[in-house]
Amino acid sequence: MIDDRNTTPGTGASPDDGDEAWLAALVPPLRDLVRAARDERLLERVGRQARADVPTHLVLALTRIGDFQPIRLSDLADQMGIGRTTLSRQVTDLVAAGLVTRTPDPRDARAATLGLTASGATALRDIWQAWAQLLGGATASWSPADRDVLPLLLERLAQALSAMADS
Repeated sequence: MIDDRNTTPGTGASPDDGDEAWLAALVPPLRDLVRAARDERLLERVGRQARADVPTHLVLALTRIGDFQPIRLSDLADQMGIGRTTLSRQVTDLVAAGLVTRTPDPRDARAATLGLTASGATALRDIWQAWAQLLGGATASWSPADRDVLPLLLERLAQALSAMADS
């Protein structure tokens, strides 16, 4: 959190002056956040809490299909930065589990589009609710001001990074 003097606590570095110390202070906690969010133990805990029968390695594909449905497998693979063969196996598992449908693409008879089934939408909703409960617990001891500003700052960072990726 940026303090009242617009500096990163513990560093005295301001994000406005492009200070290398501020940037150096930013990267480790961001790296740690990504690492924690990918921790298999945490992912399994979320899955148990959600009571969703979705293997952790399929949650990202399920999420992206839900976000961009209907979407072609090739477009989804490009977006996720993974091979089509790998994604095809994941989608096959999601279809077999009754979470995703394959529908013929009206624009190209050789292709199919992917979408969530009602069960897939429910599983995804339950997973995100479990994440919300987990994050609520993790931030329960934070001040209301810190809790209020966190989603705003994360959204700004996500938008800025997405814009950089798109350019």
